[in-house]
Amino acid sequence: MFKKKSKKYYFTIFLICLAIVTGLFFYFKSLVTKKTSILSDTLEEQVSKILELSTVKYNYTNVVSYRDNKKFNEMNIPFTSKGFLIKYSGYIKAGIDLETVEVNVKDKKSVEIVLDKPKVFDNVINEEDVYVYDEKESIFNQLKIEDLYDVLVKEKKNMEEEVINKGLLNEAQKNAEEILNSFLQNMGFENIKILFK
Repeated sequence: MFKKKSKKYYFTIFLICLAIVTGLFFYFKSLVTKKTSILSDTLEEQVSKILELSTVKYNYTNVVSYRDNKKFNEMNIPFTSKGFLIKYSGYIKAGIDLETVEVNVKDKKSVEIVLDKPKVFDNVINEEDVYVYDEKESIFNQLKIEDLYDVLVKEKKNMEEEVINKGLLNEAQKNAEEILNSFLQNMGFENIKILFK
């Protein structure tokens, strides 16, 4: 009789302990998810506040020659030539647009960031650094401000294509990874995955 009570007693205690452990497990699991979710939201908010992360700036100075003649049947008409030399400088900034960033915090030590690929933010020619040399015009073909404007617009596009072909956006991506890795490591993350879509 004593043995039966003892087994029943131990079985009841075992069930109570099992219920307590199960309850604590689910309680702490819900807390961890909540904390991870809050951490994810906080991190996404901090990253999104930056919006545009410029990670590379390319400065340039160029000289370009402009020549124009009036033509008749693909032949230059005499005394209708105009032209000039322009020296100008500017810069191109590229980086990551963080407005569409996706942050996925796996746990307190692991995070995954998904970003758009880098793009050019600014392509600026400094107006005060534009110098025009060797201006030539004729009575029949005079220089206009539009000539200068058209040349500079074309040069901006050419410079952008040139620096992209030289790897400007790859450099922007590499720098973005370094900056974000450093930022996330300072927040305590050890397993960091940064993906570009």
